[in-house]
Amino acid sequence: MQKHIELTRQRAQNFSTKLTTLFYPVREPVSIAVHHAPGRIPYRDAMQGDYRPTNTGEKFGPLWSTHWFRVNLEIPSGWQGREVHLLWDSSSEACIWQDGVPLQGLTGSFNGWLPEPVRKELCITKEAHGGESFEFYVEVACNGLFGLDNQAHNFHIGELVQAEIAVFDRDVWNLYWDLKVIADMALHLPANTPRCGQALAAANEMVNTILLNDKSTWPAAHAIAARFFSAHNGGGQHNLSAIGQAHIDTAWLWPIAETKRKCVRTFASATRYMNEYPEYRFACSQAQQLEWMKEQYPELYAGIVEKAHAGQFIPVGGTWVEPDCNIPSGESLVRQFLYGQRFFEAEFGLRCQEFWNPDVFGYSGALPQIMKLAGIDYFLTQKLSWNQFNKPASHTFLWEGIDGSRILTHFPPADTYNSLANVEEVLYSVSNFKDHERANESYLLFGYGDGGGGPTPAMLEQLRRMADVDGLPRTQIRSPHEFFARCAADLKDSLVMVGELYFELHRGTYTSQARNKKFNRQSELLLRDVEMLSALALVTRGLAYPANALQKLWKLVLTNQFHDIIPGSSIGEVYADSTKDYAVVLEQAAALHEKALQALTPGTSAPETDKIFVFNTLGFPRTEVVDLGGRLGLVSAPSLGYAIQTPATTTETVSVTETEPGFILENTLLKAVFNRQGGLTSLLDKSAQRESIEPGQAGNTFVLYEDLPNAWEAWDVDAFHLEKKLVMGGASSVNIVESGPLRAAIAFEYVLSPHSTIRQVVSLDALSARLDFACQVDWREKQKFLKVEFPLNLRASYATYEIQFGHVQRPTHFNTSYDMARFEVPAHKWADLSEPDFGVALLNDCKYGYAAHGNILRLSLLRAPTYPDPQADQGRHQFRFALCPHAGNPQSAGITEAACCFNVPLLTAKSGGQDIQQAFFSLNQPAVLLDTIKKAEDSEALILRLYEARGTRGKLRLTSPLPVQSAALVNLLEDEISHLDWQDGGVELSFKPFEIISMRLTL
Repeated sequence: MQKHIELTRQRAQNFSTKLTTLFYPVREPVSIAVHHAPGRIPYRDAMQGDYRPTNTGEKFGPLWSTHWFRVNLEIPSGWQGREVHLLWDSSSEACIWQDGVPLQGLTGSFNGWLPEPVRKELCITKEAHGGESFEFYVEVACNGLFGLDNQAHNFHIGELVQAEIAVFDRDVWNLYWDLKVIADMALHLPANTPRCGQALAAANEMVNTILLNDKSTWPAAHAIAARFFSAHNGGGQHNLSAIGQAHIDTAWLWPIAETKRKCVRTFASATRYMNEYPEYRFACSQAQQLEWMKEQYPELYAGIVEKAHAGQFIPVGGTWVEPDCNIPSGESLVRQFLYGQRFFEAEFGLRCQEFWNPDVFGYSGALPQIMKLAGIDYFLTQKLSWNQFNKPASHTFLWEGIDGSRILTHFPPADTYNSLANVEEVLYSVSNFKDHERANESYLLFGYGDGGGGPTPAMLEQLRRMADVDGLPRTQIRSPHEFFARCAADLKDSLVMVGELYFELHRGTYTSQARNKKFNRQSELLLRDVEMLSALALVTRGLAYPANALQKLWKLVLTNQFHDIIPGSSIGEVYADSTKDYAVVLEQAAALHEKALQALTPGTSAPETDKIFVFNTLGFPRTEVVDLGGRLGLVSAPSLGYAIQTPATTTETVSVTETEPGFILENTLLKAVFNRQGGLTSLLDKSAQRESIEPGQAGNTFVLYEDLPNAWEAWDVDAFHLEKKLVMGGASSVNIVESGPLRAAIAFEYVLSPHSTIRQVVSLDALSARLDFACQVDWREKQKFLKVEFPLNLRASYATYEIQFGHVQRPTHFNTSYDMARFEVPAHKWADLSEPDFGVALLNDCKYGYAAHGNILRLSLLRAPTYPDPQADQGRHQFRFALCPHAGNPQSAGITEAACCFNVPLLTAKSGGQDIQQAFFSLNQPAVLLDTIKKAEDSEALILRLYEARGTRGKLRLTSPLPVQSAALVNLLEDEISHLDWQDGGVELSFKPFEIISMRLTL
C-alpha cells in the first residue's frame, strides 16, 4: 500500500459497493395479478376483488390510489438449503400480507428525498426445502414515503420495476458489513489519527484478500475484520446509547388515513426484525397510533403487545400524539398526558417516564411542571439544533419551567431523529456533543422517520459491529429508561436552562391555517364548559355524566394538535379532514352543553317573562352587556355559578359621536377617537388619565407584509419580512351601526387589494374597560402576511405574553442575537406592554402570533403560504381582538381574567324562576384561577384544576356549598398526593408562582 490515503479510501468504498451486487446471485420471476381498489380498503375486502394478470413494467395510478397484488411463487428445487427473499419495488409504499396478517412494509424507489429504496426485500425462508409454494398479497399505496413531495419523482410513483424471488447470500452480506464499517471509519476518522490509519490498512488488506468469485478467500477477510474489531475502547470513551424509532407524523404530507397504513408497514417491519435481532429495541411514542392498530389491525397489535412484554417494542412519550407545544391550551397538554399515560398503562402495564417530542417547533415554559405532575422525569427533543441564529449551548441539562420545576433534558447530538446508524453519524454524535466536561452519555435515534419506515437490517448490522470498537464510542441499543437512568447517574454540574425553549425557526406556524387554529380554540373552550356544566349537573341534578362522549371528543381535539396539523404545515387534505373532525366536536359538544345547561336551569322557561338565567363558567364574578336575542341587557353572575334576574338598567351608558375628523366612542371608563380611515388616534383611560396611543400615530392599522421566507413556506416567516411593508390605504367607508345606551359601534370597510376586503366593527360596551374589534375578512392573497399594529404611548424593554398556565416576558428590542430571534413569538389570549404604573393589553379570540418592537404591539392575523397547501387560508375568516388599557402591570390589572371574559361568554336563557344567585365555587385569591371542573376518570368525585396566573405566592381559600365529604391533592393523572382538610365548606392551601393545583373532591 503506497502513500495515497484518499485513493485508498475511495478504493475501499468502491469495493464494498461491488459486494452489494452479489447479495442476490440467482433470481426467478413470480406470478402476479392486480386488483385496482376503490380506496384504502381492508384486507378482507381486497380478497373479494377482481384480479387481472400483470407484470413488471406496468405503471399504476393515479397518485394516492391503492392497488392490491396477488403474488404466487414456487421456490425452485435447486434452491434447497438456501435463504430466499421476495424482492418487490413498486416505486411506492407497500405492505406485504399473508393470511390476513401484515408481515412487513416495503418502500420502493422514488421516495421523495431518498434516492434509494428504503426496503424492498422480505425473507420468505431462512432454509428452503425446494418446491414450496407461497401466496402473498401486496397492498400498494401510490405515494412516496413523503407523500407527493418530490415533483421530479412523482411521475415514477406506482411503476412496478421489480417482482421476483432470489437466493440471498448471507455470507456476502456479512462480509460487506465488516468491510463497510471499517472503510467508513477510514473515511470519517481524522486522517492524522492512529485508528484511522489502522482502519485504512485493515480495509485495504480486506480488499486485497477478497476474490469476488472465490468464496474460499472470504474467511481470511473476516479474520482481518475480527482482529480489527477486537481492539476495544478505554474506560474513558463516550457511551452512546441507541434506540430504533420511526417518528411517524400523524399527518403531514399525507392524510391521517394514510398514516394508519404507515403505522402498519412500520410496526410490522419492526416486530418482524426483532426475531432476527434480539438486541433490537423500537420506541413508539404516540398512543393514538397504537389505538388505531388495536381497533383496525388486531393481529398486528397482538404481535406488538407480545414484543412489548418482551421489552423490545417500547411505548414512550406518555402523550396521545406528539403535540405542538405552542398553541394547545394548558388543559389540552394535560389531556395529552392523561389520555396517553392511561392508554399505555391499560394496554402495556406501564407509565412512561420520558416526554418524547423530537420534532416540535418550540417548548412552552409551562411544560416542566406539567411533565412532573404527569409522572414524567425526562424530556427528549432535538429540534432546537435547527435554530436559525443561536444553536443550543448544551445537549444534556436541567430545564427549569416558569414555576421552578426541573426536568432532566437531553438533545441527541446527532441532531436528527432519523439517524442511519452509520459510522459518520456515530462519530458526529461524539464530536458534536457539547458537554464532555460534565457528561459521558448521549442518545442516538435511528430509523427512517417522518414518513415512517423505521430501522432497517443495514442499521442493525452496523450497530452490532460498532458496539465496542476502538475509534468509535461504545455503542449499545438501550431503552429510553435505561439511557436516562445512565444519563442521570453520570451527569455532573448540570447546567440549568430557565424558561421556554424558544425555537428560532418555523415562526409562521403561529398563524398558518387560521381556521384550524380557531376551531381548536373554540373546541378547547367548549369542552371546558361542557365538562364543568356536566360535572355540576351530575352532583346537583343527578344528570349522567357523558364521560365516553367527552373522551371521544377530547381525543379528536388532541389528535388534531399533532405538531404538523395545528401549526398549519400539512397538505390541504389534512385540513379538510380536520375541519370535519372539528365539526363533529363542536356539534356534539354543543348538544351536551345544552343538555347540561338545561338541567342546571331552575324552574321552567317562560317566554313572556323578562327574567334571565345567567351562568358564569369562570371563577370570578362578572357584570357584562350580553345579547339577549335581538336586544342587549346588562347582567351579573357570581363566580362559577348562576343568577336569575331581570336585566339591569344603568345610567352609565355608552355613546358614539361623529365629528369632522372622525368618530368618538365613549363610556365612563374609556374614550376612543377614530379618524375616518379607521385609525385609532386616541384611547384615553379615564380612570388612570393616561393616553394609550402614541401622539401623532394611529393604532388599528392593518399592515400587509410580503411573505417569502427562504425555505419551508408554511412554517417560516423570516426577519426580513418586516423590511417590506406593502402600502395600504385606510377604510373606504365608515358608518355608525349601534349608538347606545349599552353598546356603541362603528363599522369600517377596507379594500386590502383587488382581491381581498375587511369589514371591521369596533364596539364599546357600557361599563367595559376594553375596546372590541370584530373582523370579517375575505382573504384571497398569496404569500402575504396580514397584521394589525398599535403604536402605544409606552416605553418598556419587555412585553408580557400569556402561555399555558402563566405568562413569560420577551424583549422589545434586538440587542442580541437571542433578542432578534424573537421577532415573532407565540402567545395565547393576550400580550401586554406596560410601564410600572400603566399598560395596554391586546387580547384575541383565536390568534397565536404576536410581536412587540419598541412601542409597537402587533397581532398576526392571516398568512397565505402556497406550500404544502396551495390554497392555505384562502376564503372568509372571522376573528376578534380587543385593546385593554389598564393601571399598573398586567398581573395586578387582571389581564388574564379580562382575556378569559373576552373568550368565554356568559351563558343566558329565559327563566321563570325567582331572583336568586348560586355560586358553586368561590376563591378569595384573584391571582388563582379555577380553570377546570370535571368528573374523575375512575370515580364519581370531582376534579378541580386551579393555577396561579400572576407569578405570586400566598394562601387561598376555596369554598363551595356542595356537600364535600373529603378532599385531596392529586397529580394530573389523578393519583392522590396528599389529603386536604375540608372544613366549614372550604379548604385552605398555600400556592407558589404559576403553580398548577389539582384536587379531588368526594361528595
